[in-house]
Amino acid sequence: MFSSSALRRPTPRTVDRRQLLALAASSVAFAGCPLSVPSMPPGGDSAVPTGDADGPDELGLLIDRVRSVLDRERLSRGLSTELHGAWQIFHGILAYGKAFQVDTPSGRVPALQYFADGGLCPGFRPVLGDALTDPASSGRGIRVDLQAETKIGQGHRDQWLAVVTQAGLNLDSDWIVDGHRLRIADWLRQAEWDVPRNYEAEFSWTLIPLSLLRPTDHAWVARDGMTYSTEDLLGIECQQEPAESVCGGTHRLIGIATAVNRRMKEQKPMTGVWAEAKGRLMEAIELARSNQNPDGSYSTAYMHRGGWCQDLGEVLGTTGHVLEFLAMAGEDDLLRSSWVRRSVQHLCDVLDRCQGVDLECGVLYHALHGLSEYQRRMA
Repeated sequence: MFSSSALRRPTPRTVDRRQLLALAASSVAFAGCPLSVPSMPPGGDSAVPTGDADGPDELGLLIDRVRSVLDRERLSRGLSTELHGAWQIFHGILAYGKAFQVDTPSGRVPALQYFADGGLCPGFRPVLGDALTDPASSGRGIRVDLQAETKIGQGHRDQWLAVVTQAGLNLDSDWIVDGHRLRIADWLRQAEWDVPRNYEAEFSWTLIPLSLLRPTDHAWVARDGMTYSTEDLLGIECQQEPAESVCGGTHRLIGIATAVNRRMKEQKPMTGVWAEAKGRLMEAIELARSNQNPDGSYSTAYMHRGGWCQDLGEVLGTTGHVLEFLAMAGEDDLLRSSWVRRSVQHLCDVLDRCQGVDLECGVLYHALHGLSEYQRRMA
């Protein structure tokens, strides 16, 4: 049995029932409650201001607070290759990149380097993939099994590849598998080769390394002999319904945003599917704004309808995921707006109230990744 929580250092433990009852009695609830009941949090008027009422000094103070919260959470919580699975540890890498450390039998080490050097944990045992004939290949691909719904291994195709590339690894970065020194290029080429095996047609995570490491007009031949392109996968993602997707569709939108950001950086035409993708992002941003709660949190139904509750775990998960999307998709002026800053403040408030409580890794580290991306963009 592996814990799904980020344990507090130095003495990991879980919160017992008496602690939860005490927290509930002080209006800090961690048990589930309906998405939209009560219909409005304390605060009166449900209108969400869109102006930028505060000046640069207030933004600077907010960035300082975000930095403080990020440092505190990184130093006060920990994961272990003995106690946790890859699903937990890779979420920590997502939030903190190369700075995230993990406890191993040999001591505490940078998690990303531990895995790149051939380290393993429950749910992460990469294997040598297909023989690759590409001139840029080391000769073999890298394949990581899909272990959906386990909360131990990879839950979505190419999820861990997306994490390590977001953490800053590039095509030439080394990755050791079964004693063979391969590269991230081999991992990405295997993902491209295996596109026909993505039976779920879920390319959210595949789009991220493609967009970070390849030009947006990149195309390749896959194992079925057919030619695919980044644009093809983007078109498939644009046809999906976010409200019916995992985590309110925020992961699909982040994949789309990564591709659109790269396209705009390349200054290539935003026509066809690219214009459609940009429109999907703008629509989702407006839904997040219009359904935001008066207390600054985002809807517990993500972006698709109004919803609020007192469950801090629920708020952390939904507000964290939506902020993560906004921090990656929004332009600088949007991130400086008062309504986005209010959500950043609220997320910091929630994390302050959760000090001393073990938190589920998915909601915790996606929220921290949202704060980390916000800090990177604004600082």
